[in-house]
Amino acid sequence: MEYTKAEIAIPSPKSTINSYRSFGYNVCTAIADIIDNSISANAKEISIEYEWNGKTSYILISDDGNGMDCKELVLAMTPGSKNPEEERAVNDLGRFGMGLKTASFSQCKRLTCITKQINHATIKRCWDIDFVNQENEWRLLDHVSDSSFVKRIDNQKSGTLVLWEKLDRIVGNAEVSNENVKNAFYQEMMNVKQHLSIVFHKFIEKGKITILFQNEKIEAYNPFLLNLEPKPEMGQPETFSNVEITYFILPHMSEIGKVEYERSGGSLGWFQQQGFYIYRGDRLLVAGDWLGIEKKRDYSKLARIAINFTNSNDFNWQLDIKKSTATPPIEIRRELTRIAKIAIMKSAQRYNWRGQKTSSDYQNLNYEPLWKDEITREGLKKYKINRKHPIISALIAESSQLVNKALKLLENNVPIELILSNQNEDPSYHELEKQIEIPSDELIALAVELYKIKVSQGIPKTIAQQQIMNATPFNMFPLINEYLK
Repeated sequence: MEYTKAEIAIPSPKSTINSYRSFGYNVCTAIADIIDNSISANAKEISIEYEWNGKTSYILISDDGNGMDCKELVLAMTPGSKNPEEERAVNDLGRFGMGLKTASFSQCKRLTCITKQINHATIKRCWDIDFVNQENEWRLLDHVSDSSFVKRIDNQKSGTLVLWEKLDRIVGNAEVSNENVKNAFYQEMMNVKQHLSIVFHKFIEKGKITILFQNEKIEAYNPFLLNLEPKPEMGQPETFSNVEITYFILPHMSEIGKVEYERSGGSLGWFQQQGFYIYRGDRLLVAGDWLGIEKKRDYSKLARIAINFTNSNDFNWQLDIKKSTATPPIEIRRELTRIAKIAIMKSAQRYNWRGQKTSSDYQNLNYEPLWKDEITREGLKKYKINRKHPIISALIAESSQLVNKALKLLENNVPIELILSNQNEDPSYHELEKQIEIPSDELIALAVELYKIKVSQGIPKTIAQQQIMNATPFNMFPLINEYLK
């Protein structure tokens, strides 16, 4: 097809560079994007530093990677410098050639990049949005606000330093004495630390990189909590369309204790962190999202599913510039749905039963819980005390009319609102309740008393034992059977 050429439409530098500030980054995702470049440049140590000084505050990200020559630096500072359809190296975490610019401009108005290759001089280039707005031209500057930043890279064999100044999106024009903005700035940086600990946890765990945060190592936060005791259950990894999928079922919260419960919940807590974790070449993109396949529920919060694909699948997964969203292709959604249902079912079993023990000797008879639920004619769920439970049946036998009235009173006044309120306020009230291993003397005495009553009623001893040992809470303690003689 032939085309008739018309005018060349050159975008306005002023309007274009300012539009790059609105790609939806926050401080966490922006710094993570800069670190991607460091990893792609084979950096082993990456450092994040910041200083509060009111409107002259700054953030810098430096590494000991390959560095760049002048041509490469100018190319890296040029928006859209790479064709997103080009094949990338396996360890290349980039795609669009936009991350350095869009991530930086989303947070600051002055971006300075200082870099050095082995046996080469240190070089620098700077974008200053105020200067571009004033001159309305795509003009890089050979400028740095403080020569000490250049000396830092000078003292390395190679590496790159990215400096953010004029932090108008984070600090604005705040004075040094503004405690509110100062505290907000520090809080944002603490959020960055938490974010990096999970996004790059696989790189840190494998010893591929060290990330320093104000000169302290960031510890990896593995969302699958592989260091917990007891260990999470790990499903058999499955591969579809070059995508590896593995589910993990965490231990019940009561099995790990309050300290581990609070620490392992991460910044968002156990409920929010259930679901899929999408990785691209070991770099976390999406954390704790059911991707529209399922909904977040209390009983599914022990289920976490890892998905890992390579950068060759970027377009199939509709990777965005920020590398913070990805959409699974249609051909794999059926498998994700299947695996999600398996993981949720296993999570529900563990969450609802809390690893409750039952005696294998008494599995042939029906289990008798203390409470049952049923649906009324109006479609409402009501909770009823099980009249077949041995304790309850013994009470009814003693005084059926009065006991039945008492049971109905209890059933009509189950404190559901109070339980839900406590659960929402602090789930650890209920979730950390441990199941004791040895029955109390009172429970043993109660079982023996029930046993004697049943035997006195002519029930064979073996059947009496089975009925008691198949009911809550006696079924949790096989030892009790030794006393039923």
